Formats: sequence, structure tokens, C-alpha cells
Amino acid sequence: MTYAGVIPRPVPASRRAYDGPVQLQGASDEWLAARAAKGDTAAFEQLVLRHQDMLYTLALRVTLNEADARDCVQEGLLAAWRSIGRFRGDARFSTWAYRIVLRKAYDALDRRKRLPDPTDELPATVADPPAEDRLDITAALATLEPDFRAVAVACDVIGLSMEEAADVLGVPAGTVKSRLFRARGRLAEQLAMRKEPS
Repeated sequence: MTYAGVIPRPVPASRRAYDGPVQLQGASDEWLAARAAKGDTAAFEQLVLRHQDMLYTLALRVTLNEADARDCVQEGLLAAWRSIGRFRGDARFSTWAYRIVLRKAYDALDRRKRLPDPTDELPATVADPPAEDRLDITAALATLEPDFRAVAVACDVIGLSMEEAADVLGVPAGTVKSRLFRARGRLAEQLAMRKEPS
């Protein structure tokens, strides 16, 4: 699933601001971010292409809603473009972008709390496999509080290290370790309950 077209293309800066044509695909994220801060839209597009899928995965697993996840990624990437000049490079670009999208996901959860609940259950489509034949990870994740769900997604779905997850989530690495331990335990219980025959 790609979202490269969701960011409006800003007016590029004068060509004189650049060092000439470069190969963007092999460049580091930090180098691309520095170029994007100077107005290089192609550099920012390369960053979007590299990270949009993982940003979407993070947003989807935290919000548990596809529409909200797409909105979070779009809003997060727009916010990243607008503030790319403030990216200091003291963390990896991906960590900075994850943090922005995670804040958007938490905002979406807060908005949802203030709205009346829509229909809880949607009818299954013909393509859905029978419930007894699959483990529903999304449903198990939904049983976790957002802070625990975010840690589980960051570490177990996206594959961040505990230190990277701590940077993204803005909490100490020890807190990530504790939350991840508890989240994994709760997920194991939920999945075991769902696997047991009725």
C-alpha cells in the first residue's frame, strides 16, 4: 500500500540552491532530510517512499482503523514536510517520523473517545476466512491500552530495538521493556483464549 501521492508537491526552490543532480536512492535518510530542508522535493519524496509503509503499519496497529491510519500518515507526512527544517539529526529520520505519526495516532484515538461509537461489528465478507481458522492479532491488540499497544507494534511489528522504541515513544528504555513484557503476556493470553475450542 503506497501513499506517495498524498503529499501536495511544494514549489521547488531555485536549482542554484543545489549541488547538481544526485542519485537519491542510495543516499542516507539524514542527507535526504538536509536536502529536503533546502526545498528539494525529490529528496523528501524518497524519504516518503522509504518509510510510508512502516508509518502506515504503526498508525494502523495503534488506531486499529484503516481510515484513521491513512489520515495519520498523511497528516504526519505533511507535518514532517512543514517542519523538516527543524529536524536536527540527533535521532534517525525514521525515529523522528514515527514520533510524528504516533502523535497523530494518539490524537485520532482521543478524537474517537469523544465521538459516539459506530456499529461494533461489521458483517464478514465472503473473502474472510472462518474465524476458527485464524488468529486475530488485530483483535488481540485491541484489548491492550494504547501505550502498551504502541510498544508492541513498535518492537514486534515494525522491528525497532527497545532503544529506538524509547526514542519514538518518548519514554525510558526500561519503561519500553516493562510495557513490552506486559503487552506480550496479555497478547499471549488473548490469543490462547481465542484459539481454545468453544
